[in-house]
Amino acid sequence: MPTKKARPGPDEAAYVSELVSRIVRDCPRRQPTSDDEYRGQQIVQKEFEALGLSTRYHHFEFNDNLYENLLLHFGLGVVGTMVSGVAPLAGFALHLGSAASYWADSTRRGYYLRRLLKFKPSQNLLAVLPSEGKPALSIVLAAHIDAAFTGMLFHPWVLKNFTSEPPAFLKFTRRSLALATRTQASLAGFDLLRALFGPVLTLPLRPVEAILTLPSMLAVAFNLQILLRNEIVPGAMDDLSGVAALPILARRLAKRKRKDVEIVLAVTGCEEASLGGGDALARDMDGEWDKTRTVVIGLDGLGNGDLRYLQVEGEVVATPIPDWLDEAVRHVAASEPRFAEVKGFEVPVGGSDVAAFLARGWDGVCLACVDPSRGAPRHYHMPDDTPENLDVDKVVYSIDFTEKLVRRIIQLKLGRKPKR
Repeated sequence: MPTKKARPGPDEAAYVSELVSRIVRDCPRRQPTSDDEYRGQQIVQKEFEALGLSTRYHHFEFNDNLYENLLLHFGLGVVGTMVSGVAPLAGFALHLGSAASYWADSTRRGYYLRRLLKFKPSQNLLAVLPSEGKPALSIVLAAHIDAAFTGMLFHPWVLKNFTSEPPAFLKFTRRSLALATRTQASLAGFDLLRALFGPVLTLPLRPVEAILTLPSMLAVAFNLQILLRNEIVPGAMDDLSGVAALPILARRLAKRKRKDVEIVLAVTGCEEASLGGGDALARDMDGEWDKTRTVVIGLDGLGNGDLRYLQVEGEVVATPIPDWLDEAVRHVAASEPRFAEVKGFEVPVGGSDVAAFLARGWDGVCLACVDPSRGAPRHYHMPDDTPENLDVDKVVYSIDFTEKLVRRIIQLKLGRKPKR
């Protein structure tokens, strides 16, 4: 006998638990661009429509696997070092080409080597609490429906060592993909030296080149293992917790919403393939949403740790959130003793959909939970990211903070509500 569906109401924790469990049960393999990704969005669409919200789909194309893309870029860098001794110009092309391509990929300047991988249809689900007339302010609340692959890279011990703060003299190693990209660019310089002076005179440089290739070799090893394993996690925390928060926030915010404010609830696809849905929105909605009057708030993993706001995002180029938004989050964190845990967090690798918006010039910030002892949420990208292991009370706590942040942003942008 099917369980009775919950609706957002007084028992919000029960609603979160029920919705997350239902999506995991009915859509267990939500790989980017998959049918399960779309079916999960359809489930949430019904939740929005039950609240009286209008919905629509924003369609785009993206590839379905982040780890194929990483293996392609950094694998070519390793090949570049292998061939440089006999074909330095080929090594130069491989090193510089892969470094430039991944820099462009990460900063959303363009997709180049990624185009060698198949792009497939996907979609973002959009629901709207509309304004009356042209909105004076639009707030986009975004969470992703797709789930991640798993592998050794996400073992708690590996995560702790990859995300922990290194000694000051090794701080440049903390952003691992930035390090791999920059070392590939450096290796292109060695290739030019070899082309100019020959292999004999540049032979002493080979040990240095081997050391500079290590970051790319590690990237190849970890990403190849993920591809061979080919396992998608349930994704209860990352990011069905954020998805389940959206109908609750819609219900709460509708009660006291200014008529000149528009609230958009976005359930994105392909986030785990490298922010595909967020980037498509950031690109395609420029013009439909007024960039100067729009603020994006990402909700990406709202349980299994302490609530943080992602103060700096970007894999290759570190991109801080706008100062005014940083101050807004700090203000809300200081407004109640229970929010004292909310602090800034610099993402060392990966990122949220908000990173794509920041790269394209939008204002935004992402809220996410982090276990300080491991530098990531508990069960992050692991098979045990199940509904049973989701800290539902922390999800509701995060919703409380998000609601208050939305109201603070409205106050900062528009001032006090005008008298009727």
